[in-house]
Amino acid sequence: MKASRLLALPPYLFEELENRYNGAIAKGRDVIDLSIGDPDLSPPESMLSHLKEALANPDYHRYPPQRGTSDLKASIRRYLSRRGGIEPSDDQILVLIGSKEGLAHLPLSVCNPGDVTLVPEPGYPVYGSSAAFAGCRIETLELDESTGYLPDVSQLSMAAAEGARLCFLNYPNNPTGAAADAEFFRAALEVSGKRELIIANDAAYADLYFGPTSPLLCATKNALDHAMIEFFSFSKMYSITGWRVGFAVGHREVIEALSHLKANIDSGVFAAIQEAVARTLDGSGDAYAEVMRKHYRERRDAATRLLAKHGFHCFSNCATFYLWVRVPPKWTSMEFAISVLDGAGVLVTPGVGFGMAGEGYFRIALTRPLAEIEKGIHRLGRF
Repeated sequence: MKASRLLALPPYLFEELENRYNGAIAKGRDVIDLSIGDPDLSPPESMLSHLKEALANPDYHRYPPQRGTSDLKASIRRYLSRRGGIEPSDDQILVLIGSKEGLAHLPLSVCNPGDVTLVPEPGYPVYGSSAAFAGCRIETLELDESTGYLPDVSQLSMAAAEGARLCFLNYPNNPTGAAADAEFFRAALEVSGKRELIIANDAAYADLYFGPTSPLLCATKNALDHAMIEFFSFSKMYSITGWRVGFAVGHREVIEALSHLKANIDSGVFAAIQEAVARTLDGSGDAYAEVMRKHYRERRDAATRLLAKHGFHCFSNCATFYLWVRVPPKWTSMEFAISVLDGAGVLVTPGVGFGMAGEGYFRIALTRPLAEIEKGIHRLGRF
C-alpha cells in the first residue's frame, strides 16, 4: 500500500534493536536507556505559568499566523541580538512545528528532482531521508574524528562549482558533540556567496555548549545576505520536546520558499505555545539555559571519566548532551548495541544508524539522571 516514493527512503536499521528492547521491557527486565536524546529536565516553571495564562485567551484557539506571531518573532530577534548582534527582519524568520519539520521540508521547497544535496555522515538521518524524498541526488560529506568532525570546506567549494544545490550542516553536532567556530562558518558562507549553494545549519543544540561556539548566523554581520538558513529548536533549549516548536532564520528568499511550502501543508503552531515561549525568551530563558548547561556539563564530565576508567575511548565533545564512544575491537556498532542490550541491560545507539561513516562508534545520551548514567556505564564496563 505504500507510495513508490517511500522506496527512496533509507531502511529502518533499528528494528531488531527496538524489538529486543521492547521484549526485554515486556519481560520486566531492568534496562537502562541511554539511547534517546529526550531531555529529562523540567521546563522553566515560568514557561508553564505563561502557558496556563495563554490558554485563557480565546483568540489563541483560532488559527495562528502562518509564519509565527509577531510577539514570538520579536522575542527571537532580541534573543539573536543577545547571542551575536544579529537582528533579522520579519521576513527572515519562520516559526516551525519543531525544527525537524522544517529540516524535512527544506529540500522539497528549494530543490528540484536530480539536484545534488550534500549530507554529512555521521549525521542526523532526516537530512538524507528528506533529500531522498525530494528526489535529490545525495553526495556524502564524510566527517572524521581526526578533523574534529568538520567537513573540508574545499569539498564544499568543489561540490558548489559542480552545481550542488543544498548543503546540510549540523553544529553543534548530533551524534558527535562537535562544534564549529565562526571561522569555519565564514568559510562555508563564502562558498555559498560565490555559487548558488544553500547552506542549511541545524542548530538544535545552539544553547547547549560547554566552550566557544557560534551559530552560523553570528559568524559574520552579513550572514543573512548569503544563501543560507539556520534551524533552531526550543525543544532542546527549554526541555519541551513534546511542544513541537522551533524556528528558522535565513535569507528571505529561502525563508519564503519554505514558508510557501508550509502554507500548503500545515496551519502553524498553537499561539498559546508561541506566547509562552516568547515570554520565556524575554524573561527567564537565559538563566534556565545556564542551569541546563551546568547539569549536562556535570553529567558529561562524570560520564567521560567513568568511560575512560573502563577503557572506552570517547570523542572530546564541547556541546550537546551526547557522547560519541568508540566500539571495542572486533565488534560492529550494531553487534555491540545488541550484545550490551541482551547481556548488560543497557540500550545505546549504534553509530551505523547515522550513516556508514558512523560505523565503529556508539552514542550515549546524557538525558537520564547521573546515577542512572553511571550505573549504565558500569554495566558496559563489566560487560
